[in-house]
Amino acid sequence: MKESLGRRIQRQYRTHLISFAAGVLVGVMFADWLRSIATVLFVLGVLGAMYLIWVYFDNLKKR
Repeated sequence: MKESLGRRIQRQYRTHLISFAAGVLVGVMFADWLRSIATVLFVLGVLGAMYLIWVYFDNLKKR
């Protein structure tokens, strides 16, 4: 007897669906906190890139 399509999808993708639901739940619960951390990391990345560019051109000027 053939397994129904719904059963096969449920069996194959159960862990994917559970982890997706857990990710959505965590994202909803900690949205403000995650957004602020992402903003801080982005700003630090931009400042770090600006510093590296400044050091690079400073070294070029000293040659």
